[in-house]
Amino acid sequence: MTLRIDSLVVGYGKREVVKGATLQVRKGELVGLLGSNGSGKSTLIKTIAGINRHTRGSITWNGGTDLAALPRRELAKIVAYVPQSIGLSFALDIKEAVLLGRTPYFGTRPRDDDWDHVEAAMRLLGLDELGDRAVTELSGGQGQRVLIARALAQDPEILLLDEPTSALDIRYQWQTLSVARAVTRKNNVAGVIAIHDLNQAARFTDRVVFLHDGEVIADGPPADVYSPELIKRVYGVDVELSAYKGFVQVHPLSEHAEHHHRPAPFAPAFTPRPAEGRLELQA
Repeated sequence: MTLRIDSLVVGYGKREVVKGATLQVRKGELVGLLGSNGSGKSTLIKTIAGINRHTRGSITWNGGTDLAALPRRELAKIVAYVPQSIGLSFALDIKEAVLLGRTPYFGTRPRDDDWDHVEAAMRLLGLDELGDRAVTELSGGQGQRVLIARALAQDPEILLLDEPTSALDIRYQWQTLSVARAVTRKNNVAGVIAIHDLNQAARFTDRVVFLHDGEVIADGPPADVYSPELIKRVYGVDVELSAYKGFVQVHPLSEHAEHHHRPAPFAPAFTPRPAEGRLELQA
């Protein structure tokens, strides 16, 4: 099964933000969306999630299901979306907030299976350590983990994450990316993650898609796609590339850095090792 985005155009008023984007994401694959601020990453993810409407092109799943035409409840059984942030100001405890991800599946009352999904998602994100605290008592990073757990509790076929690590410290950044990678593989989910950190993208994603001024300008495994010329074009920064433990690494250069140790040259012939994921979604 494949998520296909074909010649997608999305705009706000007369301004086009996504301009003819075409890409695909297979089940079991985590694809990183890369690009500078304003390049169209969030707009593209929100459009796949059904929050934005496209003016041209198509978004299809499994060979022909038009995601934009599905009722919201049916779409929520396929697609889970994690925004950059959201105010968790409502009076719910953590379990109740994560349970919101199960609402497409039950009527007036959750079943045992729904609670099993909630508890499994909470364990994955380390939220069981917080007990039954109210979401209003959580830090921004903890609240972001609740949103991710809520999405995983949906048991989605497509997982969309819009810069999910922006409010997290380095421990939970790596935990969250490890969870995203493990879930896409072990639960056969098509995953798309908008991310700023090029080195984390190289470590955790199967493929990267670079957006520049709303257009897809590169698509492929990080080791094949990353180049100083491409990164300069997208971010306006001079970089050097190296290999570390089987993964490509990006090193920004500066006038000061030129006089210090330079990284070993990048050899693009290696095959990146897959990120290991030990986390299970199943209860």
